[in-house]
Amino acid sequence: MLFMRELVLMRHGEALSVRESGAESDADRRLSPRGKDQASASAGRLKALGFVPDVIISSPLLRAVETADLAAAVFPSAVRLREPALASDASPEAILEALRSAAGEAPSVLVTGHQPAMGGMSGLLLNSPPPPFHTGSFAYFRLAEAAGRHAAELAEFFTPERI
Repeated sequence: MLFMRELVLMRHGEALSVRESGAESDADRRLSPRGKDQASASAGRLKALGFVPDVIISSPLLRAVETADLAAAVFPSAVRLREPALASDASPEAILEALRSAAGEAPSVLVTGHQPAMGGMSGLLLNSPPPPFHTGSFAYFRLAEAAGRHAAELAEFFTPERI
């Protein structure tokens, strides 16, 4: 049974280096001002497309959490979750399964995470090479079930390049 009907995979915005951010580790790197603008622009684009997530799932790494925070400002009714698999070396299949489990019956899900996971999951859903996930980019999929198989259509790919 397929509950999720819309899935957005968004790469976190540009982050400061460990040194620039004063972080103790890679996991604690913050978004740069440009990264915050990228994340806000992507969330605004999703809203303009009519996408409204029921759930926002982020990697536990700070730059992905901050990206999810900026998206949540645009979509305040969305439930917020963190999924450790998004910060792991798990396979795209395993990460998608963890996301399905975390999302439960939510029909519209926004995920904020990292490369190569975002590209790997996109390639798996499309059964083709993924689009280039630059910082702040997202892939918006419409999901369906036909003849017992899951199908994904790429409805929009957006990169906030001019920021």
